[in-house]
Amino acid sequence: MELEKYTERSKGFVQSAQNLALRSGHQRLTPEHLLKVLLDDKEGLCANLIRAAGGDPQPVLLAVDGELNKQPKVEGSGAGQVYMSPELARVFDQAEKIAEKAGDSYVTVERLLLALAMASDTPAGKALAAALPNSRTVVLRGAGHMMMVERPDELLAALQG
Repeated sequence: MELEKYTERSKGFVQSAQNLALRSGHQRLTPEHLLKVLLDDKEGLCANLIRAAGGDPQPVLLAVDGELNKQPKVEGSGAGQVYMSPELARVFDQAEKIAEKAGDSYVTVERLLLALAMASDTPAGKALAAALPNSRTVVLRGAGHMMMVERPDELLAALQG
């Protein structure tokens, strides 16, 4: 994970996920911690993205909460140490690759959510897949953040296809 490649907002969510793991007494920082803080965001960016894709974020949040409640809690001398799980490391790696393929210099929150959705071997990825059963991923190279302006024809074709 190359933190300098992340936007300030993305870095904030990574820090919030770590804080959630610490508060919960979890030693492993998992994709579920990250998805939980993304869905709990007061601005609702990720929840609105799920809605815009035709899904419902509430079942995703319930599934993630259930998974987090299953994680072992550590108390005493082992508490306060959080280690990134290999699954979350793969999510961060995927988010960086997605940003690079799209021609972005930074990993945005949207890229983190997409990487979580692509992590089909994790409970977070499975929860997102269940909420968006008919979704698919399309990468428009070099489109950046203003796809409607930068690549309107490619975007329309991707939406229709």
